[in-house]
Amino acid sequence: MPETNYVRLKEDAGIGRARRGAVLMVVGRVLLWMDVLLAMFVYVGMRNGSHFWTAWVLVEAFMGLVLIIIGRRMRSQGISKDASTRRAA
Repeated sequence: MPETNYVRLKEDAGIGRARRGAVLMVVGRVLLWMDVLLAMFVYVGMRNGSHFWTAWVLVEAFMGLVLIIIGRRMRSQGISKDASTRRAA
């Protein structure tokens, strides 16, 4: 019986990694959609001589893209890990 618990733990580890990756992707997408809303302030800020909103949107877009890339990698690794443990079991 102990070997079945080991397999179950390995399966849960793959699912958890895939879920965490999916959450990171959702957070990255939310950041990018917030950028779309904040982009209207970029022109107004630049017209007034301020680059605050420009910097804010660029940093937030970079963070969103990085989270999407990391989340996609984590999700694919978690899915492949889960599939490999199911084949072995």
